[in-house]
This record gives sequence, C-alpha cells and structure tokens, in this order.
Amino acid sequence: MICACEMIRRRRPKELGEEPITIGLWVGESLTPLYREDALKSLNNLAKENSQEANTFQLLTCPWCGTALDEHDNLGYVADGRPKTVVFVCPEPACEFSTRKHKLPVIVIDDDVYAAPPTLVIGTVDKFAMLAWREESGRLFGIGVDGDHDPPDLIIQDELHLISGPLGSVVGLYETAIDMLCSWKGRRPKIVASTATIRRAWHQCKSLYNRTTSQFPPQGLDISDSFFAKENSTASGRLYAGVFATASPSFVTALVRTLGGLFQSCNAIKLPDGANEKTRDPYWTILQYFSSLRELGHAATLIEADIPEYMWSIATRTNLPKELCRSLGSPAEMTSRRTADEIPDILERLHVRHPRKSDNLKDRPLDTLLATNMISVGVDVDRLGLMVVVGQPKTTSEYIQASSRVGRSQGAPGLVIAMYNPGKPRDRSHYEHFRAYHEAFYKHVEPTSVTPFSLPVLERALHAVLVVLARHYARLHTPNAFVPTDTSITRVAEFIRERCVDVDSEHAYQLAEKLQTRLAQWASVLPSEWGRFGKPPEARPLMYPAGSDPLSEWAGSPWATPTSMRNVDVECEARVVSAYEVSD
Repeated sequence: MICACEMIRRRRPKELGEEPITIGLWVGESLTPLYREDALKSLNNLAKENSQEANTFQLLTCPWCGTALDEHDNLGYVADGRPKTVVFVCPEPACEFSTRKHKLPVIVIDDDVYAAPPTLVIGTVDKFAMLAWREESGRLFGIGVDGDHDPPDLIIQDELHLISGPLGSVVGLYETAIDMLCSWKGRRPKIVASTATIRRAWHQCKSLYNRTTSQFPPQGLDISDSFFAKENSTASGRLYAGVFATASPSFVTALVRTLGGLFQSCNAIKLPDGANEKTRDPYWTILQYFSSLRELGHAATLIEADIPEYMWSIATRTNLPKELCRSLGSPAEMTSRRTADEIPDILERLHVRHPRKSDNLKDRPLDTLLATNMISVGVDVDRLGLMVVVGQPKTTSEYIQASSRVGRSQGAPGLVIAMYNPGKPRDRSHYEHFRAYHEAFYKHVEPTSVTPFSLPVLERALHAVLVVLARHYARLHTPNAFVPTDTSITRVAEFIRERCVDVDSEHAYQLAEKLQTRLAQWASVLPSEWGRFGKPPEARPLMYPAGSDPLSEWAGSPWATPTSMRNVDVECEARVVSAYEVSD
C-alpha cells in the first residue's frame, strides 16, 4: 500500500509534494539496528561468503515485485546517503524501486526513523521507554524537525487485550506522555484499537488513553447481522473435543496415545469417493499449544521417541500396510527461544502443503509445531486444521485466541483437542463444565486490569514520564537547565495531575506528592548529564538503566529508569565456593 502511494506521489509531485511517503519499523534492538554504524556492520557481514550473520533488516522480499532481497549474491540492502546508512533497493532491474534514487520507501534503522519520520510507523509499546533516553526520538512527534511537521494524527493499537496487567499499567502511565506529545499543537489524535476478546473495554480505554469508547461495528438489532459483520451459518467453523483420561497410567501416556492416533489416522484413514490426497492437508500438521516452556520441552522428547513407538504399535495391531505407516520428522518450535530470523522460516514451512512436491526437505510439510502463546497473535495460516491444547490455558481470552489459529479455511473445519490433566483441579473443573463453557466461552472472558497510577507503577516509571516530557515537550537539552517554576514544566506537572484525577482520582493525592518529590530531587541536584548506556559516567547523571548497578560515588543515587517495560530485575551471579571464609 505504501509503495503504491509513493508511486502515485512520484507521478504527481506538484500536487502531492516532494517528501516521500514511507513506512518505518520502530521496534527493539534484537529485531532491527538502532544505529547506522551497526546496520553497516551487519550489511558487511551479510555480504561475506558463507555468512552466518542474522538478518536484522526484516524485509526479505520486495513488496512491489516479490524479488528476494536476502540472497547472498544479490542483496537488496545497499549502503547509501549522507550520513551513510542502509537502504532497500530491489535487485530486479525492471522493478520501479530498483535504483538508489527510487529506492523502496521502507525504514528500519532507528537513526533513520528519527532523522526523517515515516508517514506510517509500526512500533511496539515497549519502545516508549526509549523516549527518555534518546533526544532524537522527539522527532516522531514533529519536535525538533526542520520545517512544519505535525505530530501523529492517528494511532492504531492492535490486540488491545494484550495491553493489560503489569505491562498495561506501565504503558498507561507512559501514554500520559504520548498524549501530551501528540497534542502539543492543540489537536489530539484519533485512537483506534482492535481486539476480538475483551471485557469492560471502556474501563481499559479510559485507564490507558483517558478517552471515552465508541464500539465499531455497533450492536445491531440482530446479533447475527450488524450490517458490517454477518454470521455465516454455512461455514465449517471449529469443533472442540475434550480428553480427560482418568484411567490412563499418567497424563503423558494419554498425550502420547492421543497424538499417536491423530498422526497415524491422518495418513491411514480411507478417503471418501472423489477426494484426493489434498483432503488430508488441513490435518497433516498438528499444532500443539502449551502454557509453559517447561511442558513444551518435555513434549519435544515425546515426538522423537514415545509417539513413533506408539504409532508403530498401532500399525502392528491393525495390520496396517507399510505404505500407510507414517514417519515423523523433527518438530518445529515457535516460542520466545527462537530468534527473529528463525521465525519467518518457520512460518514459511507452515505454508508447505501435503502431499509433498519433491523429496527436497523444504517441500516436506511440517508434522507438528510446538508453540506457546506466541502463536496466539498474527499467525494466519489458513491450511491449519488440527490443534492439541495441552492443559487449560490460564485465561479464556488466551484459549480463544490460540484455538482460532485452526479452522480458518472455508473448505476444512477445524478440530481442537483439549487435553486435560486429571492431576490438576482446574483442568478437571473445565472438563466437567466442558459443553456449557464452550457453547458460550466469550461470556467467560476475564475483565482486563490496568492501573497506571497505582503506587508500584508510580515508583517505577513516574520519573521516566517526567523526563520524557521535559526533554521533548519542554525542550530541555541538558538536565541542569531544569527550572521547576518554568511555564513548560508547570504545564507538564499539571497535565499529569489532571490525567490522574480523570483516570484514577483515588491516587491523585499520592501522585501529586510523589511528583512534587521528583521535581524537588531534580532541582536540588541539577546533574550535567541525562544518563547513558554502556560505561557509566563518573559524574552523577540524572538517571541510569534500571537493572544495572549504580556507582558508589553517585551520592544520593540517580533514578533507575526503565529501558524496557518488561524485565528490569538486577541480575545476580552465583558461584560455588570451595570453603567458607573464617571470620576469626
């Protein structure tokens, strides 16, 4: 879409301007480069023969013509510009985006995102934490950019139900700064949030964005037809089946026998008249869903040994012809343990269909994929039709999102097998109420919890929000230029107080008290440096990365400021000692 918009702009520059229409990726350091120097190093390593360098540029094919950009002998990543950076140029000469002058309108390096803010930015809420650390990031809001640039007009939050709990609470506090930075020209942006599984959305939106909520599509007169969305009674949908094997020697045995039967029967079952081998495809790949990595790791060993043995015993017991006996390949895994460049390969393998086209390993469809809640969002592979959910997931919304990965094709219904562990009371309860729960499980979706002005959140991130607004809204270039009575600073403090009163008036007094303390602490020290990553400065900075150790010479330690909204715990190293020290 962005490429098409850019093509139209190029053909009509007098009407649509000279500024290119671009799309940018603003995500973590593990996915894309933060600095141009890092990007150039990655490019040089990728260009080397037999390079094992991970591709951090994310764009693997030209979005306009489909040509591969990551082939070693024909890379679509080119060093260009002043200062030198990495741009995307399609290797296909006939493509409209095959020259440095007419390059692909895609930006993935943080330095370039800040230098020329893209028309459309795709980012993660986790990235908000970096606003306190990088002065250039204010450019995303039209601050410090040459010329007249407006702040964002439209904010789209996908999968709103994920912005909840501790993460959602911290995000809600940072949204205070985002709202003020987006509104500095006097106009607040429109916010559109999408979700399929949520309860009390009005309360979550008020806590996160301090906005009222309008639902779209609205409720109609008929629940099955709201004009914008209609219920399709002829679609195949999904069938849920529960397995609660109380007579089995163990839960693992029940899992082995269930999976072994599913694997074997998909290949051995007789097809109806007129059907061909493609009919087996939706059920050839079994998607196994686990609530924890520990359970998933145990299941991986079953695929290699126990399940093939049980499949062999099925074949022996039923005198199954040799050509109908199925052999399993190694399982694939989609979890947080997989790197950013491995996940696209796994998704590509999920699209390979049965029957296989050749003996090439790439043409063999996956037998099974082991996954955690990472698969609950954004995995839209329509060929998948069979899933085994091992243990009841922690929340109903997670269960709905995960199980909806199968049965997305019009031509094949989905089958979800819920494996319940007899040793867990919660699994037993879900099995006993299986029919009632599944006939109306949207009714059981848990309300989300977002408390952005609770005391633990204020303790952890209030000072970070203050720094973000001081650096970008009040335009402070150095922390020692801070004056608490300055008009911009008083406006910032008042905005934070008003938002707390609107969202959570119960904590308004504690917020005002803590905010005043932070302002006084800053004014009493006036450090000369904001803070930095890597080697800590000798002079006391205003803040240091949360999770690292402050220097002892920083009298009255500076503020521990998040660089991420997730893990900020201090790492502890353990070592084995050979003997106790004798104090005497």
